Amino acid sequence: MKFSFRTVSAIAAIIALIAAGFSYWAGEQVSMAGKEAGDAREATFKSYRVAQSVKSLAAGYELTMNEFYSTVLEFPAYQKKSTEQRAAIERELAALATLQEGGATTATELTRIYKEMDSFRLGLENAMTSEEKDWDRAREALFKINVLSTQAIHQADLLGQSTNERAAALDMSGQASQSQALLLLRIATALALLAGVMLLFGSLRLGRASD
Repeated sequence: MKFSFRTVSAIAAIIALIAAGFSYWAGEQVSMAGKEAGDAREATFKSYRVAQSVKSLAAGYELTMNEFYSTVLEFPAYQKKSTEQRAAIERELAALATLQEGGATTATELTRIYKEMDSFRLGLENAMTSEEKDWDRAREALFKINVLSTQAIHQADLLGQSTNERAAALDMSGQASQSQALLLLRIATALALLAGVMLLFGSLRLGRASD
């Protein structure tokens, strides 16, 4: 079965259009994957930063109350320091509540922990600022504070772990998208080469027929 040069050219044009479509599809896929990965990485980085900040603030808040109990800090200095730390914690919890992937849930749990911690903090302050320090009451309150602080740090660790796992999943997803886009580009290249060969073959046949 013989094909005319016009038929060969038409088939080659169709193949070239298909190749262009594959190339466009691959480009769009890479672009979309890159944007999604960028947005997700930014959110993941923010989650990790907030998790580490919450962890650090929790440890610092606990340390401040331990310093107050051990009389390293006098009440005015302790009150100023703890108030600043509590305000910083509130800011981070507000930021945490806006995050996706478990941020709001973690913020809710940490808010509960800190609310409970504050009740024991008041007990510690009252015991340490009374005319005769109530060391037993202060020690009991501090013990509860230390336990709750450990829970807060654990929540931050869980969020950090979840963030690391999400980052690893994003890398795998990005690699899969790149592999698929590369396959599409290879198909597009092969089709473009086929279209070129068909046109060349048609031109040669046309030249021979003219001779």
